[in-house]
Amino acid sequence: MPDVYVFPGGAVDRRDGFAEIANDYHPSVQQALTRHCTLHRARALGLAAIRETYEETGLFFGVRDQAFSGKAPTGWAAFAEAQIKPALGALGFVARAITPKGPPRRFHARFFVADARHLHGTLRENDELLDLTWVPINEIDRLPTASVTELVVNEVATALSLQPEEDAQQGIPFITRRMGKRVIRYEMADGRIVRGLFESAVDDGS
Repeated sequence: MPDVYVFPGGAVDRRDGFAEIANDYHPSVQQALTRHCTLHRARALGLAAIRETYEETGLFFGVRDQAFSGKAPTGWAAFAEAQIKPALGALGFVARAITPKGPPRRFHARFFVADARHLHGTLRENDELLDLTWVPINEIDRLPTASVTELVVNEVATALSLQPEEDAQQGIPFITRRMGKRVIRYEMADGRIVRGLFESAVDDGS
């Protein structure tokens, strides 16, 4: 997706699920993630997000002064060398989305949010992402983004305006398409699906 602003991200590597962690998911996050996959896969998803964030931005996300007990899996050597263990416990689960039918490959994406206090290092550009910068959340709408990015940012903005107990009642948005229209459904902690929303399709590749 050239010429748009995106989140750091990428595919899960099978070795991600074996990286050592400083702490595990909050129980509510773990419950939401494992509704559609195993616990091992859920951990690999968060670890992939942390690894890709480092690879695309140069920022480590985790707990410092944590020596790895053994050899780090492929892709995690930099974390072991810096003695920073990834912190799943500091990740929030924001949304999930499945890309529409049609392209040869479909993607089942999960979106996470994290407090920048757990980041270490400095931003550095690379061959994948350019113009790396911090943007106030209320200014993101002035940037060219995919519609799914805008939707997720709006979910984060809503969560930031709520008390923790209110946020816990919102559910996890599941974004997909049906009959050419974008569909947003909210998966509640008790398994209910509520607040279905249909929107006009936007051909942005998301």
